[in-house]
Amino acid sequence: MSLSVNVIPVAGLDDPRVAPFRSMRRVEALRQDATFICEGGRVVRQLLKSALTIHSLLVDEKWLAEMHDDIAARPERDLPVYVCPKAALQEIIGFTVHQGVMAIADTPQPPPLLDVARATPNHVFVALEGVSGAENVGALVRTCAAFGATGLILDQASHDPFVRRAARVSMGAIFQLPVWKVPRLAPVFAELRAACGTRAVAAHLYEPVVDLDRADLSGSVVIVLGSEAVGLTDDVLDACDLRAKIPMDENWGCLNVGTAGAVFLWEVAKRRRAAPAAPISSSSAP
Repeated sequence: MSLSVNVIPVAGLDDPRVAPFRSMRRVEALRQDATFICEGGRVVRQLLKSALTIHSLLVDEKWLAEMHDDIAARPERDLPVYVCPKAALQEIIGFTVHQGVMAIADTPQPPPLLDVARATPNHVFVALEGVSGAENVGALVRTCAAFGATGLILDQASHDPFVRRAARVSMGAIFQLPVWKVPRLAPVFAELRAACGTRAVAAHLYEPVVDLDRADLSGSVVIVLGSEAVGLTDDVLDACDLRAKIPMDENWGCLNVGTAGAVFLWEVAKRRRAAPAAPISSSSAP
């Protein structure tokens, strides 16, 4: 193999150099270090292709061979790639999920939210209040990437999307989506409205509310989603410009928040795809 990959064999997980990988439960320590752990073949491949700074990898021989070229192409000088026997890696919690390949990288710092909003006409942000499930947050990140959302805004009660389970469910979409963590959502909506005319659209079930397929979703918007247990607080609802619900069968009235977010973003994307296209000039016609 090429010497451009800094392969460091380790006999087992008692080696102090791989201590951060041992249980992958160091959530608070990772936050303090502004780093995160990602796991699994597809997710680590997305990380290797991203612009994020990677600190180290822990792999078995199979993954070293499969990812060699992607690792060699990384800009980090002498990126440590710890290679451990598969039997030893099986001692790590969740082995069937991480598949014998993990990485530690820097949590990215997004540019100022208002700068992004001003630079993105007809932007579409997603805001979460109290969405505490890792799988839901990860699924929403993946949905944001699929439908071209501009970024994700989280309140302090929502789950960190860089925690390994959320990052895994996002399938690596978290590496390309700007994320802002804010103390409260309501003041952010007011700032976006004043700076860009952005309207906040609350996903809500109760009157006064309009059906999503009849809601005005034009221009710049923030789709606001709350926890499945209690929905959105009055403070956030009062800060929104519009409340919209997904029309459902009369015998059923709720969806998983990840699914609801996908429906809202699909509706926004569908409307924008249906917008009249610019006419083709005669000079460009066949």
